[in-house]
Amino acid sequence: MVKYYFEGDRFIIENYHQAKTFSSFLPGVAGLKGIPIWAYYVNRGQAIATFGIRDKDGQILEFAPANMLYKTVELIGFRTFLKVNGKYTEAFSSLNEVNTRKMMINATSLALYEKNTELGYEITVTYYGLPNENFGALVRKVEIKNIATKPQTIEILDGLTTIIPYGFDHRSYKNMSNTFLSWMDVENLDKNLPFFKIRSSTKDVAEITEITRGHFYLSFINDHELIKPIVDADIIFNYDKAFLQPRNFLNNSLEELAQKPQYTTNKIPCGFTGVTKVLAENETVRINTIIGNVEKIEYLENQLPKITTNEYIDKKEKEIYDFIRTLTSDVETHSGKNLFDEYARQCFLDNMLRGGYPLIIPHRNGEIVYHLFSRKHGDPERDYNWFVIESEYYSQGNGNYRDICQNRRNDIYFNPRVGNHNIRLFMNLLQLDGYNPLLVHGVEYELKKHVDVEKLVHKCFLSHHEELIKLLKGKFTPGKIINFIENNHVKTSLSDEEIFYEIFSEVNEEVDATFERGYWVDHWIYNLDLIESYLGIFPDNKQEFLFSDNSYRFFYSPLFVLPRKDKYVLTKDGKIRQYGSLEQIDREYCINNGISLKKSNWLKAENGEVYLTNLYSKLVHLAMIKFATLDPLGIGIEMEANKPGWNDAMQGLPGLFGSSVTESLELLRLIEFLLSIDNESEAVKLPVEFIDFINNLSEVLETNLTGFTYWDKVTTLREDFRQKVKYGINGKDGKIEATYISKILHIMRQRLMEGLEKAKELGNGLYPTYLTYEATEYELIKNENDEPIITHYGLPAANVKAFKVHVVPYFLEAPAKALKVVKSKTENQKMHQLVKSTELYDQKLQMYRTSVSLENESYELGRARASFTPGWLERESNFMHMTYKYLLGLIKAGLYEEFFEEIKTNLTIFMDPEVYGRNTLENSSFIATSNNPDPQVHGQGFVPRLSGSTAEYLSMWVNMMFGESPFTIENGELITRFKPVLPGWLFDKDNKLQFKFLGKTMVTYINNKRLNTYDAECRITEIILLLNDKSIQLNQDYLPQEYALMLREGKINEIIVTFS
Repeated sequence: MVKYYFEGDRFIIENYHQAKTFSSFLPGVAGLKGIPIWAYYVNRGQAIATFGIRDKDGQILEFAPANMLYKTVELIGFRTFLKVNGKYTEAFSSLNEVNTRKMMINATSLALYEKNTELGYEITVTYYGLPNENFGALVRKVEIKNIATKPQTIEILDGLTTIIPYGFDHRSYKNMSNTFLSWMDVENLDKNLPFFKIRSSTKDVAEITEITRGHFYLSFINDHELIKPIVDADIIFNYDKAFLQPRNFLNNSLEELAQKPQYTTNKIPCGFTGVTKVLAENETVRINTIIGNVEKIEYLENQLPKITTNEYIDKKEKEIYDFIRTLTSDVETHSGKNLFDEYARQCFLDNMLRGGYPLIIPHRNGEIVYHLFSRKHGDPERDYNWFVIESEYYSQGNGNYRDICQNRRNDIYFNPRVGNHNIRLFMNLLQLDGYNPLLVHGVEYELKKHVDVEKLVHKCFLSHHEELIKLLKGKFTPGKIINFIENNHVKTSLSDEEIFYEIFSEVNEEVDATFERGYWVDHWIYNLDLIESYLGIFPDNKQEFLFSDNSYRFFYSPLFVLPRKDKYVLTKDGKIRQYGSLEQIDREYCINNGISLKKSNWLKAENGEVYLTNLYSKLVHLAMIKFATLDPLGIGIEMEANKPGWNDAMQGLPGLFGSSVTESLELLRLIEFLLSIDNESEAVKLPVEFIDFINNLSEVLETNLTGFTYWDKVTTLREDFRQKVKYGINGKDGKIEATYISKILHIMRQRLMEGLEKAKELGNGLYPTYLTYEATEYELIKNENDEPIITHYGLPAANVKAFKVHVVPYFLEAPAKALKVVKSKTENQKMHQLVKSTELYDQKLQMYRTSVSLENESYELGRARASFTPGWLERESNFMHMTYKYLLGLIKAGLYEEFFEEIKTNLTIFMDPEVYGRNTLENSSFIATSNNPDPQVHGQGFVPRLSGSTAEYLSMWVNMMFGESPFTIENGELITRFKPVLPGWLFDKDNKLQFKFLGKTMVTYINNKRLNTYDAECRITEIILLLNDKSIQLNQDYLPQEYALMLREGKINEIIVTFS
């Protein structure tokens, strides 16, 4: 029988091989100075189903989709063949009945346990990623104990059935693995340290390159004694090419197998370790195996004395556990619910794995912020995504703009030294057309032009000067520098920190971002979250933050959003659609101006200078260009550029002239933020071309135009503006006075509110998320010969003269956003009740769905309607990111009782793991809802962990613990005021709750009456500050400026807050 339970922070699944299938992963973090590996596991066989280095091209055990791995992991993954007193068995085989089998999961490692009383053994297998070495590796520790009452002879053949030699690209290997056998070889076997790589590059081109990097396999029982492994699978499996059983091992001893010659060419190798032991009663034999990748085998050979000891293996396991616990201690929580505390840590970890962890690097002129450990959310259940975890120290990875931006939303609450770094990065990536590149590959650095590189290198290093000068004249990262130093034994008298202090004092940060595949309608909205978070910690810096920094840029993508005449088309079945909205800008222009789809480009003036402005001006620009993108009814923001919002499965919406009410709600929020700024003197500074656009827009706003006529006029303005700046700007600044901007913003706000009121009416009291439009009047656009003009999409161009709106059935997204924007608590309560009265709420599971039924909608909406089953993926399931957005909306709207009622069935920690089907500390991408036709999956989570839900939960945690604006200005003074939203039941048996504030200060709440802290009668009556040398008692409910500043700087060790 399958059982799920916790032991401390470990999640246990008994008889995991019979449980609902799931996949998850080791964190892919190797410390600051380590090379990370990726490793994904499933709850079948011996769990680890695929692993490798950097990306899928670096696979050691082949990457495959989860549905394939569930079937193949028992055969091609790790195997343990045993003979106990001559009787054969295979550990962890689903074909064998044993007394007990367990999977044990924590944040950094995975362990398996099996007990076989018939044969008298216990086996425990432990996996973790090796930290803080100059090679990346998976560690596998196998411990076999004799539990019989007499000595037993045990033959063990343990290892990995397939090891793909390094050097193939993943896609080619999938298609041509048989042909690629010709490239395969295993070197260094004579040293008991096999090195798996291909002999040369596989591309059919004139230039042939030698492959020097490779995978390795090593095993030992006794310290410093490598065991020669079997790498020729034929020796073990003989004719059994399906690897069902080790045919030769069944009939031969390990000693006999070891005598057979190994042939290592033209076949996929394996890696097996053979050990024969006579074990006394309760005696254990342990096999340590390290499998990984190294730049040169010599790097590893030189370290063998260090790494081939039991002590080393155990120390490294503790080292990575302690490192992750240290990272997640930023969100350390001690409440009356241990799972609640651990859940915060797990969400912090998984949020970090997508958004990155900010490393602060001090230098002579300040600090740089460098995010570590992030990667795009790719895994066997998200088999479509290409993830990258750089194979270097201080590792970073790739990610999508939206994902990284939202997952860094809360950085400032855990480390105020992050400052405005994230805001600058993501606001800079916004373009003049209102869009942004999709893929953010990472950050690199270049020394400023005036730096004397030779002098700097001689100051920092005592050897390898020429190589280091070459390295620092190009683009570099912290990891590239330190990796080079260690791998080449560079002599230096400086520590890493001192080297960084010197080098990063004079650098320019270069964001590596590329267009990739489209412009989504929603990416821009997450920037305001970053800004509001920043001002929640630094409200005293608001004016300088918005106006003084004139180094903000505009990204430039060589993809142009076409005007209506080039994308409104007549389809073959007589429908008017919007297809082919983007077109690449002239190739010749791009070549002549050094513009590429494969690198970052910045908006430049005619003289070649990058155009710069301040944050306030960029926000005004953003508000104006998005306002000018409202749909024909002035309700939603048009999906005019080929892509929808976050819900990619609604990819048909742009073709249906779709628009999003969600983004209109966010636009209203942005406009209200701009209007809240105390600005009577600071002019808006933007390119003169955009100033002209603002003036033209203002003229239209002051007319009485409405409906289609108004929309047509504004859309034409937008199209004309984009045409003007298609090839850049002239570089002249235009300025508009603050009072004029305020006047325009007020008009925009009014129009937007009127549009949103229309949306509410169309939705019968509940905001719809999506609208589509049907062209009711149109004419074909013809040339001078009266022939239809054919667009680049290959269809006739059309001029639409009238539209009819269609309301797409309810999605949860718009209400989730509205909860943040609507100011009336009464209105929000009504909206919440209305949501729960619709199919947006799953009455059986007491969860929320992404949408109500789409069954009666057109297939053209996208795969959510055309392909997906109800209650699955983005179609009518509990998409956790959106559900968590809704929960966050409840607490932000002040609906505290409703919030704490809803989390009891919607946070995974309160779910039944037998139904959820996986570790309840880990979020899923979606949960199958009760409208799914298969009742067995109702309530089950699918697609692991790396979801925006972690960011939403951390925002909930912030709201619960202290509020989003703990620092405020009152009567001209900076103060700290804790505003926790905590129910009485969350306090521990001593009536206390403790958490870490800003990553530094432990805060203890004492609530002796166990009141809800949000109740009117619950008030702070005393605050005690504990410093290094004294304590300070404040009989009031806030910290005055002196102590608020100390708190923000991390100079207060502990705060004790008493409620009564």
